[in-house]
Amino acid sequence: MIWKKVTIAIPNDFDPEIVSEIFMRVGANGTEMVDDENKDIKTKINSYFDEDTYDEKIVNELQQQINKLTQFGFNINGVEVSVSELDDSSWQNEWEKYYHPVKISRYLTVVPNWVDYQPKNSDEHIIVMDPGKSFGTGTHPTTYSCMQALELILGDAQSLYDVGTGSGILSIQARQLGVKDIQAFDLDPVAVKAAKENIKLNPGCEDIEVFENSLLDGIDGKVDVIVANMLADVILQFVPQIDSHLNDNGFVVLSGIINEKEALITEKMEERGFVVLEVFHLKGWSTLICRRKEEFEAEDGAILR
Repeated sequence: MIWKKVTIAIPNDFDPEIVSEIFMRVGANGTEMVDDENKDIKTKINSYFDEDTYDEKIVNELQQQINKLTQFGFNINGVEVSVSELDDSSWQNEWEKYYHPVKISRYLTVVPNWVDYQPKNSDEHIIVMDPGKSFGTGTHPTTYSCMQALELILGDAQSLYDVGTGSGILSIQARQLGVKDIQAFDLDPVAVKAAKENIKLNPGCEDIEVFENSLLDGIDGKVDVIVANMLADVILQFVPQIDSHLNDNGFVVLSGIINEKEALITEKMEERGFVVLEVFHLKGWSTLICRRKEEFEAEDGAILR
């Protein structure tokens, strides 16, 4: 298979997280950031598309999104978009060069499927991922923070919806931490396929269900935890669905939110009767832990499950 590697090179003073969000807006499942030896260009942000999903319109839309940044006062001089091709072997080499085990916490490590990793502690959980098939492998700030938030609040939760699952990593984590009933959803059929394949790499996760679905449209059930790692604009569409799909005393984790839109998401959740208990900030991104306000106040401010 031929892969398209789309690269945006940025000057030293340009925020790479802005570029990551632009990539996601045009359909990318994730990005990698690579330091460049050129003194004039500090960072290159790459994203990969397989030959079935790539279209030249993606590059045109990227450039349009970059050009729009001038309306918000950004200087885009020196921001350059380029495209190159990789075959399967080159793709694997790219990932093996830049992707290594990621320590999420003392209890959780994400490991690429080609690495023979031995746990450092007896209670350490290992999540095996194939980054050659998907993104969302723990390296992006949104995924990393989301995983830390889930570790904090899962507790004795028995059920979880993973909305916008991407690689399936959050569903795998939830199972590793004891959640029995897990359903994952993604609108992108490529992501659904990748999530299913990653789930197979992790013993004990085989019964996690993954569905091609738009948010929770048409889903009738309720769960103890809802996690959604998506762009802020999509989360805004999703917020009205949350309350009717959440069990009593349930938790919500929302991620994929650039810092500038955190207040907007917080306001929308408050309008729906939720309170933000905790916020993780990492490299320009926000991850929110939320509960219903009345339930939070009834427990006199208790955060943990």
